[in-house]
Amino acid sequence: MAGKRSNDQRAALDPSLRERVVGRIEPFVDALDAAAVNPEPETIDDLQEAADELMRAIARVMLELGRLSDHG
Repeated sequence: MAGKRSNDQRAALDPSLRERVVGRIEPFVDALDAAAVNPEPETIDDLQEAADELMRAIARVMLELGRLSDHG
């Protein structure tokens, strides 16, 4: 039964959540690489912004998971 619930939960997730997270991974990795090679204020700011955007996207997923578990 647990497998069925898991499938139901996946089906209920908004597909745009995945796109939102995946779309922010590459910019984060690029900013991380740039800051590692050249740790200047601009690259650090870019990394901070990319990390913030990725965390916000992940937070949306966490909120949706909480909503699903409340209704599951």
